[in-house]
Amino acid sequence: MTSQHRTRRKKRDLHFLDSEGRVACNPRDREAAHRAEVEGIATETRSAVTCKKCLDAMRSTEPIE
Repeated sequence: MTSQHRTRRKKRDLHFLDSEGRVACNPRDREAAHRAEVEGIATETRSAVTCKKCLDAMRSTEPIE
């Protein structure tokens, strides 16, 4: 059932990998970062991220100037 869901989806969200190599939206799950890399939906480029949870997590950890 999940494989059908993946094939119907045209565009996947890009997730941000932090300095420790973990997905910003789910930092406790080490396996999530591996899955994101294998599926090609992980990036270290902040401007390319499309995952709403990752964007929120990145904003909350940015230093305030």
